[in-house]
Amino acid sequence: MARTLTEWLQWQETLHPLSIDLGLERVRHVASQLELLAPSFPLISVAGTNGKGSSVAMLQSIYQHAGYTTGVYTSPHLLRYNERIVIDGEEVSDDALCDAFEKINLARGAISLSYFEFATLAAMVLFFETSVDVALLEVGLGGRLDAVNLWDADIALITTIAIDHESWLGNNRNDIAVEKAGIMRANHPVVCGDKQPPSTIASEAKRKGAILFQRGKAFSLSRKSIEKEHWQWFDLKHQTVLTLNNPALRGDFQFDNAANIIMVVQQLQPRLFVSTASINTALQAIPLLGRLQRVAQCPEILVDVAHNPHAAEQLASYLKTHPSSAKTVALFSLLEDKDLVGIISPFEILIDEWHIIPMDSKRAQCVDVIKLSLKQQQIKAPIQVHIDFKSALQALKNTLKCEDRVVAFGSFLVVSSILESL
Repeated sequence: MARTLTEWLQWQETLHPLSIDLGLERVRHVASQLELLAPSFPLISVAGTNGKGSSVAMLQSIYQHAGYTTGVYTSPHLLRYNERIVIDGEEVSDDALCDAFEKINLARGAISLSYFEFATLAAMVLFFETSVDVALLEVGLGGRLDAVNLWDADIALITTIAIDHESWLGNNRNDIAVEKAGIMRANHPVVCGDKQPPSTIASEAKRKGAILFQRGKAFSLSRKSIEKEHWQWFDLKHQTVLTLNNPALRGDFQFDNAANIIMVVQQLQPRLFVSTASINTALQAIPLLGRLQRVAQCPEILVDVAHNPHAAEQLASYLKTHPSSAKTVALFSLLEDKDLVGIISPFEILIDEWHIIPMDSKRAQCVDVIKLSLKQQQIKAPIQVHIDFKSALQALKNTLKCEDRVVAFGSFLVVSSILESL
């Protein structure tokens, strides 16, 4: 019987005993059956703790503006599953996804696949069928054992390395960096954008024979332009400079992401030529959901998927340098395996009211635990717990003034719920 997309996804959630099951053997066997192991198109893999989604979006915009057909695979989605697989700027259709799932299901035999593995294989099935010019793959978790790492990246990008997903990746940056470094390949370039990378990034690159381009050593950026609307990117080895318009994204950290992806683009120039003009234009037109995204004006509502301390610090930095003219209100929740104290600490003096909302997830942190933690941190701002997102938004609608600001963060689920409610 033919399944709808919703039926396929519900079935996939029950097929495999574990929601996260790192390892490549099962997915390798199925990919081999589907003849997906040798793509003809160049492939860029993006790993890191934060900045992966923004980096992929920038790369997508650049290659599309240069005239190439892009295949983009990211996770998780915010509103629709189809967001995970985008070809030439368009989300793939339900029918295309169902057809891909049917092929994967026939090829897997008795092999059990996780929800994420089905998605990864579906992306590659569709990229092969469409004959994309370049595939951009966001690593889901870690790198070494993530399903995306089944394919050899022509160039790998590691954005930042911070503490997150300790249960799977380790509880220190050196161990986590080893997992991220799993996407490196011998004799292939890898760009690392972390400003203070763990020593294991360089040692793993040397061990694997990868060609490492490290931020600060191989390339850098400067925002000290004579004209404030410009910034400069430097190739330190070849002494070349690109002068570019400021990217159309909020947050200083987006300049770091832009610098990283420009280095990636430079390494693929012999195969996929991109002009400086295309880069400049593309950075002004980046499709990006949930990253310091303004979804309302009066009052201003910002949504951000910050869900670990490093991302929280970046969000807090933006709020500090772009203060509201009135009060700033937080709509907040997170998953129970996240560093609650580390995430809320940067906002101690930046938030005037905390509004805590329960999330519809088995992994959601209890709202009472969040409230208690805020009080234990000696947060002086008022704290209010709501029964759901809809009631929280209604309460805010009744009390906020036009000049106030709402910041919704803590989880992808927070952002998706706000977008759906609005």
